[in-house]
Amino acid sequence: MYKVAILGSTGMVGQQFISGLQNHPWFEVTCLAASERSSGKKYIDAIKNSAGS
Repeated sequence: MYKVAILGSTGMVGQQFISGLQNHPWFEVTCLAASERSSGKKYIDAIKNSAGS
């Protein structure tokens, strides 16, 4: 299994990557990275905020 990180994870493309890799047999998402405005937030809260911007 390949360990991967997703950069820009709270954006639309990042969210699609996470969704696509979530149950993939070859990849394991081990790290998520996003902009400073998402810092300190739970992932679910950060993506809720990005949906409106």
